[in-house]
Amino acid sequence: MDAGLKRELEAKVYAGDRLTRAEGEALYASDDLAWLGRLAHHRRTELNGDRVTFFAGPQSEAASMIYGDRESPADRVDQVLRLRDQQDGNGAVPALVLVRHQPAGDGTAAAPTETLKTFAVSRLLLDNVRHVTCSWASHSLPVAQLTLNFGADDLAGPAEAAETDDLLTLIWDAGFRPVERTADHEVVREHEPAPSLAGRRSEPQQVWA
Repeated sequence: MDAGLKRELEAKVYAGDRLTRAEGEALYASDDLAWLGRLAHHRRTELNGDRVTFFAGPQSEAASMIYGDRESPADRVDQVLRLRDQQDGNGAVPALVLVRHQPAGDGTAAAPTETLKTFAVSRLLLDNVRHVTCSWASHSLPVAQLTLNFGADDLAGPAEAAETDDLLTLIWDAGFRPVERTADHEVVREHEPAPSLAGRRSEPQQVWA
C-alpha cells in the first residue's frame, strides 16, 4: 500500500467516515499489521472505551463469520458489508462473532497474523455493529487476548473452556476493564479497570500456554 492511500484511509477512520469495499480490500492487502491494529483499536475505543465484555455460554442474537476456509479477503469483505447493509435496515445485531475455521485431519488453520488482520478489518468496516466478538474456543486464550488490541471488545465461548478468573486476568493484562454480561449483552458486573502500566510491570505477568 502506498503512503498516500495509507494517509487517506487513516484520515477516514479518524474522521469516523464509512469505508468502501475497495478500501476494505486495500486494508487486507496491507502488510503493516501494527498500523491496522492501531486503526482498529481507535475505532473500538470510540465505541466501547476501555471495556471488554465477556460471557461463558451460548451466544444470543449475534451474527457470525467463519473465516480461514479457503475464502479470499474479498469474500470476507463482502460478508461483512452484507451484515453492515442488513444492520442499516433493522439494527437488530448486537455483535459479530468471528470464528476461525477448524480444518479436519492435517489441514492448517489460519495463522494468528491472519486472525488479527481479519479482526482489524472487520472492526473498521463494520461501523454500525457495536461489538466484535472473539470466540475463545476457536482461537485459544492467547490469541483471544491479542485480538483485544485489533478491534475485538467482547469474548465468548463455552463455560467449560475458560474460568472467570482466567478471563479477568487475561483482560486486565491486556490493559482493559472486564465487564461480565448475559447472552443478550446485558451487563451483570463491571469490574475494576486494569492497573496502570507501571503497576503491571511491577508484578510478574501471566504467560498463556
